[in-house]
Amino acid sequence: MKEYKMNTGTHEISFRLDEKQVIYYAALAELPKKQEEARLIEEALDHPYGAEKLEDAVPEGGKVVIIVDDATRPTPCARILPHLLARIEQKTKDICIMTAPGTHRPMSEKELDEKIGREILERYPLLNVDYTKEEDYEYVLTTELGTPVDLHKEVLKADFVLAVGNIVPHVVVGWSGGAKTIQPGVSARRTTDYTHWIGAVKTNTMDIVGTLDNICRKEIDYIGSQVNLSYIVNTVLNEKKEIQGLFCGHFIEAHRAGVELAEQLLCPVIDHRADIVIANAAPCCFDFWQAFKPYAFAQFGVKEGGTIIFLFEASEGLCGNAPFHLPALKKYMPMTLEEILKEAEEGKIEDEVGATNAINHHKLINHAEIICVSDGLADEDYELLKFKKASTVEEAVEMAKARLGENAEIGMIPFCGETLVKVKGSK
Repeated sequence: MKEYKMNTGTHEISFRLDEKQVIYYAALAELPKKQEEARLIEEALDHPYGAEKLEDAVPEGGKVVIIVDDATRPTPCARILPHLLARIEQKTKDICIMTAPGTHRPMSEKELDEKIGREILERYPLLNVDYTKEEDYEYVLTTELGTPVDLHKEVLKADFVLAVGNIVPHVVVGWSGGAKTIQPGVSARRTTDYTHWIGAVKTNTMDIVGTLDNICRKEIDYIGSQVNLSYIVNTVLNEKKEIQGLFCGHFIEAHRAGVELAEQLLCPVIDHRADIVIANAAPCCFDFWQAFKPYAFAQFGVKEGGTIIFLFEASEGLCGNAPFHLPALKKYMPMTLEEILKEAEEGKIEDEVGATNAINHHKLINHAEIICVSDGLADEDYELLKFKKASTVEEAVEMAKARLGENAEIGMIPFCGETLVKVKGSK
């Protein structure tokens, strides 16, 4: 028996397995460290994609809004922002920093300190966006697909909009980053309702993750092209939140270059799928609203009819970081897919984003059995999600083997919130 360890978010757990049954351990790849992080950031800013250097692109005396992603994302903004601000201030002192929560709650003071840094917060005006304040948004346009685009007014007032984000696989748009900081980041709820509904109803999660040619990514990129998204700075990180690559410039060209590196580092290749996959939800471990991503990514590493052992801290339970969506989850998770779509046809759905989470969950739940090891989920949450419960990894493995046989093959994905395994020979 061999001991294995995984960091589930705030603490490390250890467990023992027969290593002869372990057929893969799908860790993220890393680039050899060639230079200090500060130099890497400066070099990336000196070589933007499809755009001038940041200090040349910013209009003289213009109003600049820097949009940063929220606490559910690992982007090390506090380490990047000083470099951006030094360049922007060569042209203007009119700078505002705003958060991009989408439909998540506003960030706490502690989260702001960690994300942006106390020194920067004391020097620059901050807008901690609260999406429930509908009066803060303004209608801009309606896309060809019918998405009404309402953006935060502060974005529309800016002469130059810079979005800082991170690139990882994503269940709705294929890959995060790029224009996603605009939609859903600083868009009104009804805009997010439309884009996420399109992604859930017209596509399948298993076909979307890790792709760029999908309807929701195209819609979000179109919105970015229409609303003055001037510049992006996107990271690709390793498990320790160290910057492996920084991609700056035009919001599509820089993003696509970043995705190329992300595919190399975040998509480990496995020989074949396992009967049992131990999937650690970190770093998407706040609540199930975020943990749906590793839950979906784990499906790529397990055989149909197999078992996913899901390690999930759930410090904010089912939906604590996006509490508005909790009623929709509780209402639509017990329904069948057909019942949810019928409610949509009848115009009865008030929270389409919340309903899409249930729709995507329904499309995945029958692919594999889920045994969850969590301190944060209540018994009613297990029942709602149709997850089985285990106290330890060893107990979960025994439960799985009772169904699949003692010789069941085991795979492990230690950082599943940002890992998309690919079977050798597959696209």
